[in-house]
Amino acid sequence: MRFILIRHGQTEWNLKGRIQGWLDSKLTKDAVVGLKTTDLPKLYNPILFSSDLGRANQSGEIIANRIGTHVISDSRLRERRLGELEGKIADKDHHLHAHWRTYQNRYTKQIGNAFGIESEQDFEKRIRSFMASVNEQSSESDIVIVSHGEWIRAFINILEGIPSWHSGSGIPDNGRAILLSA
Repeated sequence: MRFILIRHGQTEWNLKGRIQGWLDSKLTKDAVVGLKTTDLPKLYNPILFSSDLGRANQSGEIIANRIGTHVISDSRLRERRLGELEGKIADKDHHLHAHWRTYQNRYTKQIGNAFGIESEQDFEKRIRSFMASVNEQSSESDIVIVSHGEWIRAFINILEGIPSWHSGSGIPDNGRAILLSA
């Protein structure tokens, strides 16, 4: 089984450095063009899953049209809920200074559910639940996943046996496709 992981296209909030989490922002015009032309590997009987958040779902629809399939929306593919930081511009809200510092150190120390952030355990449980259901799919199909930066980073870590909250290979660029064999 192969996984093709694609981070949603760039959004207006990405450009501003605004934290999205479970909030949403529209894709930029450049993102839409980029998703229509991004390099994809040759796919075999693809099954495309997408986060149910608008930016990922719209990205998934663009990719699905390119590869001749449909989108299966799944809330387990949502970005990590980022609590009080959602909708804020990184390091701009000074009353949240301690929260920003904690968030910026998230790859060296677990956050738990401080200030409304989804705990690492709950986030990983969602990812593992999705992985278990995908394992029931045909090994003859490529699994295309359109999701979010933190989700993709944690998914790869889990596959590689690294704690989900470590930095691992980092967060992929918007619209980038990553091919993994399981």
